Amino acid sequence: MSNRKEEILIVALHLFARDGYEAVSVSQIAGELDMTKGALYRHYKSKRDIFDCIVQRMEQQDGEQASEYDMPEE
Repeated sequence: MSNRKEEILIVALHLFARDGYEAVSVSQIAGELDMTKGALYRHYKSKRDIFDCIVQRMEQQDGEQASEYDMPEE
C-alpha cells in the first residue's frame, strides 16, 4: 500500500474516532492532509471505502495476533 493511502487511513481513523463517522466529511479528511478531494478520490472511492479499508485492516491485524498466540480467529 502506498504511503499516501496509508496516511489517508490513519488521518481518517483519527477523525472518525474523535468526531464519529457521520460527522467527518471527505473534505475534512483531505484538508487534514493538505490535499484536494479529487486527489483523495484517486486513492479511495468514497468515505465508506476508507472506513471499510480501516475495518478490513483491523480484522487482519486481529487475525495475525490471534495466530501469534494460538487463539482461534473467531
